[in-house]
Amino acid sequence: MHKSLEPDLVQLIAYCGHLGRQSTDQMLRRAGYDVTPVQTQALMYLSCRRGDRETSQRDLERALHLKASTVNGIVGRLEEKGYISRRASPYDGRIRLVNLTETGRSKVGDFRAALEETERRFTAGLTDQELKQLQTLLERIAANLENEVSNP
Repeated sequence: MHKSLEPDLVQLIAYCGHLGRQSTDQMLRRAGYDVTPVQTQALMYLSCRRGDRETSQRDLERALHLKASTVNGIVGRLEEKGYISRRASPYDGRIRLVNLTETGRSKVGDFRAALEETERRFTAGLTDQELKQLQTLLERIAANLENEVSNP
C-alpha cells in the first residue's frame, strides 16, 4: 500500500506550476512579446499540426486541458493580436476552426524558445535519469487525477 500524498507535496506541485507560469510570463514580457504562457501553449499546439490543417476549438480545449469558455477567451485574444484566425466549419456551423496566421507562424520560433528556456530553468541540475523519472511520475499523477475527475 502506498503512502497517500501529503498536502505539502500537492502544494509543492501546484507551486512549481505557478512559478513556471510566472517565469515564462516574465521572460515573454522582457522580450517584448504580447502573449501569456497559456496563449503561447495554444500557438505551439497549432504550429505542431500537420501542414495548414485547421484545428477545432474543441481539439484545442482537449490539448490544453481547459474549459471551452477559457479557450474561447484565449482564442479571441490571439485573434485580436493577429496570430490566429477562426471561422465556422463549412460542414458544421457549430464547429469553430482555428489556424495560425502568417504573423502567428512568424512568431512561433521565438515563443518556442521562451518555453524551452523555462523548461531548462525547471530542470536545471537534474540528471537525464532524474528527468525521465520525474516525467514518468508526473505522468502517473496526471493519469490518476484524470481518472478521478473523469469517474467521480
